[in-house]
Amino acid sequence: MEKESMIEVVRQRIKQFALGEIFGYEAFGELAQTRRKALTQALSQLVKREELKRAYTANFYRPDWNKYGAVPIFDAERINSLDNVYVTGLDAHNALGISTQIPMIVTIAHPNKHYRRSLGRLRIRYVRSTLKEIPDGADCTLLMILDSIKDDIKYIQDASPDDAVRRLLWIIKRFEKDRVEKLVEYAMHYPPRVRAILGAILEHARYKRLRSLLKVTLNPKTEYHIGLEDSLPNLKKWKLLDPGRTYKAWKRRWEKRRNEAQTLEP
Repeated sequence: MEKESMIEVVRQRIKQFALGEIFGYEAFGELAQTRRKALTQALSQLVKREELKRAYTANFYRPDWNKYGAVPIFDAERINSLDNVYVTGLDAHNALGISTQIPMIVTIAHPNKHYRRSLGRLRIRYVRSTLKEIPDGADCTLLMILDSIKDDIKYIQDASPDDAVRRLLWIIKRFEKDRVEKLVEYAMHYPPRVRAILGAILEHARYKRLRSLLKVTLNPKTEYHIGLEDSLPNLKKWKLLDPGRTYKAWKRRWEKRRNEAQTLEP
């Protein structure tokens, strides 16, 4: 009888969650501390009765149903259920439209974690974020933009550095001013080359004050061998020209592979 009573307590508690919303043991407050075993058994029973589904270890969700059965949750919802993280790496390049590459393992930025794990079928690799602390409600798209620059845009697999900068310029020009200000605020925590590229983009987009905030943080004698050639008219001013021999060799290999791929197309 006590078992059914605990199941009913849990059933009433989980009604506060939307269908498809992921929750863990912490959602049950003191109950998770004082009656952990009984809570675990109750959750397991609700999973068996298909009132709950497991999202991944120790995390659950209330499934929605249609004529085909329980509606599965998307991988993005599993990622969104994690605390203090955002998508970076190839996934960020893909989300921003810089690259079409789809990685096998999702890369997640976190201030402290640096390991691999699985969320159901989803494989995740944690990397340390540039920000030492990701604020609550952080604009993850802005962090993805800065990470895409920091990760060395000359090595994005299916886009040249100039293509990447043109795409980022297109995105940033469509932001509201307060969002661009937040982008600059985040950029202050990133390496000088990131601030230089962003400064050149903002200058071209006519954000003079924000451009100046970035400019004063840079060493006027430092040159940045990024591999940019003609994406912006002010590259020389921001010392972003001169791609260097390493990049030129990489570019020749990239163009060769692209030409070979085009010849194989039907």
